[in-house]
Amino acid sequence: SLNSTKNDGSGKLGLKEFHTLWTKIQKYQKIYREIDVDRSGTMNSYEMRRALETAGFKLNCQLHQIIVARFADEDLIIDFDNFVRCLIRLETLFKMFRKLDTEKTGTIELNLVNVSSFSSKMFVVIFWGRLTVETPASF
Repeated sequence: SLNSTKNDGSGKLGLKEFHTLWTKIQKYQKIYREIDVDRSGTMNSYEMRRALETAGFKLNCQLHQIIVARFADEDLIIDFDNFVRCLIRLETLFKMFRKLDTEKTGTIELNLVNVSSFSSKMFVVIFWGRLTVETPASF
């Protein structure tokens, strides 16, 4: 979703937002090509885990499985478009997490109202109750 790159909520990209998005896509493409060692043009679950780690996301197995289930096809293959969508959503999630983690403890508590307000429904199961994460330094 391009909405996650625009701060005013309009869903439209200005020149600055387009530049930011284009820079991210180039970064993601570099990672994608480095990890796609078999040159298939797609990623399997293992390659996806390595690519996410290369991008700065160290995720537990449960979250990795949820991400693969959300962004992979029925054969558990992730194409470049879905890889980019995943990384943009993860960046947005971690930015939201840091805003909510006002004490900088790495843990947030959410109630049902907080959970239902998140636009990225793929993470609802992770946000139920307590969540501890290591946030990537690059965001």
